[in-house]
Amino acid sequence: MNVKLRLYGFAPAIVLLAALVGWAGHSAWRQLKQLRKNFGAVQSESFHFAEHVEASMLTLSETVLRFDLRKDPADKDHFHKENEELKRWIRKSSVTTPRELELLEQIEVALEAYSTRSTKLLEERAQAGSVPSPKEVLERVENKAQVLDLCAKLKAVERAALNQFVEDSHEALGGLQRLLMTLVALVLILGFTATSLVYRVKIAPLRAQLVESRAIIERQEKLASLGTLAAGVAHEIRNPLTAINVRLHSLKRTLVPGSSEHEDATVIDQEIQRLDRIVRDVLHFARPAEPRPVTITAGSLFSRVRGLLDSQLEKASIRLNLASSPPLRIRVDPQQIEQVLINLIQNAAESIGRDGTITLRARSTLMPLAGHATPVVILEVIDTGKGIPLKVQERLFDPFFTTKEAGTGLGLSIAARIVEKHGGALQYQTEVDRGTTFGIVLPRVEKNEDEVSTENFTH
Repeated sequence: MNVKLRLYGFAPAIVLLAALVGWAGHSAWRQLKQLRKNFGAVQSESFHFAEHVEASMLTLSETVLRFDLRKDPADKDHFHKENEELKRWIRKSSVTTPRELELLEQIEVALEAYSTRSTKLLEERAQAGSVPSPKEVLERVENKAQVLDLCAKLKAVERAALNQFVEDSHEALGGLQRLLMTLVALVLILGFTATSLVYRVKIAPLRAQLVESRAIIERQEKLASLGTLAAGVAHEIRNPLTAINVRLHSLKRTLVPGSSEHEDATVIDQEIQRLDRIVRDVLHFARPAEPRPVTITAGSLFSRVRGLLDSQLEKASIRLNLASSPPLRIRVDPQQIEQVLINLIQNAAESIGRDGTITLRARSTLMPLAGHATPVVILEVIDTGKGIPLKVQERLFDPFFTTKEAGTGLGLSIAARIVEKHGGALQYQTEVDRGTTFGIVLPRVEKNEDEVSTENFTH
């Protein structure tokens, strides 16, 4: 559930970051397009129009001057050709701003006046002895000066436009640089977030499962080796122990009751029984019996265990309560699960000492078993005892680890193995000075499964 919540929490953040990256990329592309357009405008003729007109006017003026000096008809033809070329070029001009168009119109008017007077002057000079009047020459010079003055104004406008373009380009490049840096930062954040999400959702759980699997394998290997050794040792001990027990009972019949010898024999008999119990536990741990499952309800298990232990617990003023629960079905070996419940209840009673409560409760939920989510029934043993210290928790299920003077340290190990053989798990929650809850997690049997399982078992 936590992983899903994290996934749902990260998803909007990733979508938002992706949207920001898309917006930054679109803005950068738009600014690049505008910058390219402006750069193309700089390279166009509109920024060089005034210079071209000015140069053409100087060429026309030089041509007229050469004709005055040489009277060469070629100069006259050259003037007409250059003049027409300049007019055509002006008509094709690509200037667009209102001020440029206004100056262009004035240049056309002034150029037309200059062309008219220059053409008239050339025709008159071509006739022998014809000399233009000073007024005509002055008017032609004024027309030329007017054209050049208008060209200077147009050049000023073009220069201002060029300066504005440079300023706008610098500003656009700065904005583009900031956008690109933002884009890089967003991509890095998006990559880090996505990587973190993948790690949290996929890699981290896999690593945790791998560590857990390795720990389980190591524990199983240790248990297998220990079980083999323990089975051999227990078998070797049990035979002579049986012989000693038989001889002791024969000897006790010859002793006078109440004598010191009879009391010694009684103590020896008690120790032999304790040793026999230890050997029996070791054999159960080393070679646990295979379950013989039947389908029963959790409540029936609790009732049978309560009937066995209720009177014993009352002597210590410990109440054994059954919490109400629906009829949850499980498929188990009743004797083996009863053994586990009895062990857990006895441990709870020892933790309480006197005056406390043990509650048996069954609940249904969904939990991961065998690597996938499974409907389960949890048989809980809840006590009001002292809780389990942290140091003890670290070795709680280790074989032969015990905090009791007369304990074997195999009770919980055997219980855990029995539950595992039923396809379940033994879990616990504890709080020092508040109590402990042990839970036997078992697969839940649905109603249709219950009918099939019961029928198969009966036959």
